[in-house]
Amino acid sequence: MSQAFRKTSRGFTLLELLIALAVTAAVVALMFAGVGVIGRSEERNQRVIDRSERMMVVSQWLGRKFDTLRLLMQRTSENKVVTFFSGNAAGAIWVAPLPERGDAGGLYVFRTTPLRHENGRVDLSVEAIPYDGALMALDWSRALRETLLPDVRTLQWYYQDGQTGEWTQQWDSTKAQYPARVKVELADAQGDWPMLIFPLTRAR
Repeated sequence: MSQAFRKTSRGFTLLELLIALAVTAAVVALMFAGVGVIGRSEERNQRVIDRSERMMVVSQWLGRKFDTLRLLMQRTSENKVVTFFSGNAAGAIWVAPLPERGDAGGLYVFRTTPLRHENGRVDLSVEAIPYDGALMALDWSRALRETLLPDVRTLQWYYQDGQTGEWTQQWDSTKAQYPARVKVELADAQGDWPMLIFPLTRAR
């Protein structure tokens, strides 16, 4: 009986111990790999969330400003009537209230434009100057300035003619009408954005 006990209670052999260590190491490696994958997945998800939030902020801000756009005409020194709206491929200029609700803050001339830095980075910037109701020289050196979107890789603006339906990247203030819609093509470091299209309901 003592012999049977000694046979069944023998220790692990060196080969069995090495196999057990190898299996344990493989399990630990798989666990760390799984944690790494989860961590990278969370980082990707957070980047997607942050990007979606930026898209929403930019879209909502521009949407509010175009919704409250004021249809203003001015007479030039040559006695020509012009609309207070102009745009090109880089941005647009128009008049809207600040804040959006009510006229408590007054009317402002808004300009969206690419802001270029020395390191080559380009931001989508918005500037605002109080509108005094007269034919005014636009001194942008005294404008309020905010970055609407940092590190822009693509920035193209388009304007739709309400009569012909055609899109153009140049809208001059001497036109007798406002564009029916404004379209903005954007891309950041992560790729292209969905096209942003804003109907100018007040211009209809």
